[in-house]
Amino acid sequence: MTTGCAMELPDPRLIIKHRVLAIRTEVTGALLPEDPELADRPKAEALPFETVTLDPFIVNADGPVDPESLDLVWIACQLTPGQGLFACLQDAMPLKLEDIPACESPGFADIDFSDFENLPEVDSPCVIGREGTPEYDVPISASVFISGSIELTMIGGVPDGTDTDTCARELLRGEFDLPNDCLFAVQRLNVGPLEQLALLAEMFGAEIPGLEAPDPEDVPEADRHPRISEIRVGSVNDEGEQVGNAQTIVSGDTVSFPLGATLQVEVDSPEEDLQTFLIPVNNGESFEERSEGYAGDWFLTWGLLLAGTSDDPSSYNQWTLEQGSQDEDERPPNDRARMYYVVRDGRQGVNWFWFEVEVTDP
Repeated sequence: MTTGCAMELPDPRLIIKHRVLAIRTEVTGALLPEDPELADRPKAEALPFETVTLDPFIVNADGPVDPESLDLVWIACQLTPGQGLFACLQDAMPLKLEDIPACESPGFADIDFSDFENLPEVDSPCVIGREGTPEYDVPISASVFISGSIELTMIGGVPDGTDTDTCARELLRGEFDLPNDCLFAVQRLNVGPLEQLALLAEMFGAEIPGLEAPDPEDVPEADRHPRISEIRVGSVNDEGEQVGNAQTIVSGDTVSFPLGATLQVEVDSPEEDLQTFLIPVNNGESFEERSEGYAGDWFLTWGLLLAGTSDDPSSYNQWTLEQGSQDEDERPPNDRARMYYVVRDGRQGVNWFWFEVEVTDP
């Protein structure tokens, strides 16, 4: 019999350095007029020729990090059927960043809508840009009609750490032992609804091979981001009973609670925001209806968390303002601790909030 000891694995819910918690793909240049009533639920998927803003939620122990303060590189790659995320870029490795062409998308006026079988080729992979929250013009290409999605990869260095060029060089040449402080994230951008694209083509007297234009009322709703409608924070006693009244806060607020208090954080995401959608089955011969479902992830910079995930439209968690097993100090640095929450809807929709607690004396 042998015995041994090992270092405690890092708590994945504890934020002590730069982390990318989510990437939001938001249509900011729509091809068709948007319903004003859906302004607070922007599209997460896009049609060709639409402009999408890529917004990463990057945090550290001091709060959210402005993406524009970092040197970030974004790469697009056209996914083919059956490819999972990161498979497209990985299949193209080894690569050099300087050899990857810039993304160029033909404009609406440059497309011969009567000849969809000879669409222009697009570079894949290609560099979208080198900035925090770039805009990406969705190209029209043959792969759109085969797989309907684009892989988006973000690479970045951090201040006083490994620089972005080194991070990119190590990743793109296929290394597995990558620098720990590099930021890597990948997100899928779904292109569609393809039924809407077929209708647009029909308006120009064209047909898309393999796509039949439906009646306008049969076009499915685009995948949209969920909302966070209300956030409440209060304290509870040892029996879990609320002490006083909970506060309604908004993302970025600061609240004060004494050291040792247990906070109950409640988050509402409207159940009516959850969409139904169709997925192909039997090799595309038929379709099956599915429904979205909420999945929330919770993160802290200090303290004790009751649970790491939640799956209800009305979710809650408890945060005890006590030193956790991996916290270095009995109080948070500068007596400030932060909570981050990310909610996903099972497709590409995502939303988030964060708030800060000023920890006072008991």
